[in-house]
Amino acid sequence: MQSFQMMLNNMLMQVYHNIVRVEEEFLQKNNRINLTIREMHLIECVGEDRENGKTVSEIAEFLKLAKPSATVAVNKLVKKGYLIKNGCQTDGRIVRVTLTREGRKVFSYHQRYHMSMIHEIESEFGEDERDMLVRVITKLNKFFEKSVGAET
Repeated sequence: MQSFQMMLNNMLMQVYHNIVRVEEEFLQKNNRINLTIREMHLIECVGEDRENGKTVSEIAEFLKLAKPSATVAVNKLVKKGYLIKNGCQTDGRIVRVTLTREGRKVFSYHQRYHMSMIHEIESEFGEDERDMLVRVITKLNKFFEKSVGAET
C-alpha cells in the first residue's frame, strides 16, 4: 500500500493535470474562441469586476505576472477584440481594462461552463460530503497560498 504522502502527491498531480486538460479542451472545442488558458484567466479577472474593470497592476497581481508582462497580455487581447483600455476620468495616469461585447460573451460562456461542471460535481456528493469537501479544499488552498513565494 502506498504511503499517504505518495498517494496525496499523485492525487494532487492528477487533479491539477485534469483541470488543465479540461480547460484546454473547453478552449479547443470552441473554434471561435481563439484564446490560451492564460488569456482566458485574464478575461476572467477583468470580467469579475464588469462595471469598473481592472487596472493592469490589478491584473498583474491576480495572474502573478510582472506588470510589463501583464501589459503585453492586455494589449494582445485588445488586438484580438476581447478587451478595451479606458482612461480614468479622474486620474489620467490610470488605465482601466474592461471587456468588449465579445469579451463579455466569452466570459459568460466560460462561467456557464464552470457552473455546469460544478453542478455535475455537486450531484456526486451528499450534503455532509460537500461540507467536508469545502473544508478540505479551503485548507489545501490556505496551504498553497502560504507556500506561494516561500523559499524551498
